Amino acid sequence: MVDYLCIIQARLNSSRLPAKIMLDLAGKTLIERVYETVSESKKIDKIIVATSDEGTDDITAKKLDLLLIDYYRGDLNNVLKRFLDASKKYNPKNIIRITADNPLMDSGVIDELISHYEQEEGEYSTFENAVYGLSAEVFSYKSLIQANENARNNYDKEHVTPYIQDKLKVKNIDIKEKYKQPNLSVTIDTLEDYIKMAKFYLYCQTNNIKSNIDNYIKWGKNA
Repeated sequence: MVDYLCIIQARLNSSRLPAKIMLDLAGKTLIERVYETVSESKKIDKIIVATSDEGTDDITAKKLDLLLIDYYRGDLNNVLKRFLDASKKYNPKNIIRITADNPLMDSGVIDELISHYEQEEGEYSTFENAVYGLSAEVFSYKSLIQANENARNNYDKEHVTPYIQDKLKVKNIDIKEKYKQPNLSVTIDTLEDYIKMAKFYLYCQTNNIKSNIDNYIKWGKNA
């Protein structure tokens, strides 16, 4: 049993920017960048990637094998069930959900969210008013089971947590002031998003600085 299992949600056939998880960011793929930053968390006990069992994600699986990253392959569209099935092996108390299009998801932000979640003793927590792409979710394993048993519509199954947010005890937390920028996006949904993020990673590499959210906010003011 683990206290906190982090599941990174990833697939190759994204509709807006296909194969984006394999795009290069200063020498490493997007999925590598996401995994690396999450790995810096001091509170997460185990990290896995949950990808699909479609043939398109054979490439994803091969890449994760090369990186020695644990993964689970499940239903393409019922991501809720994919999360539950991926979790069963580890029998976790709680789940942290991360999506693989957020390379600047900050480990300190994740740990702060977990600390708030522990204090509130609810079933679900996330940060409000945050930079888009900086909002992890944490929820109990039992709430995931309950959602899988009761969710009926495709939206709930695709987006994992809507049932939990609607039906169970939720405590959302206002993020710290420097990240309270909901109009700023650091997610990669489009080619334009990728080009801008790739420029940032090259800037960090050239100047030998860490590619994190704090430096992105500074860089973005002059970009």
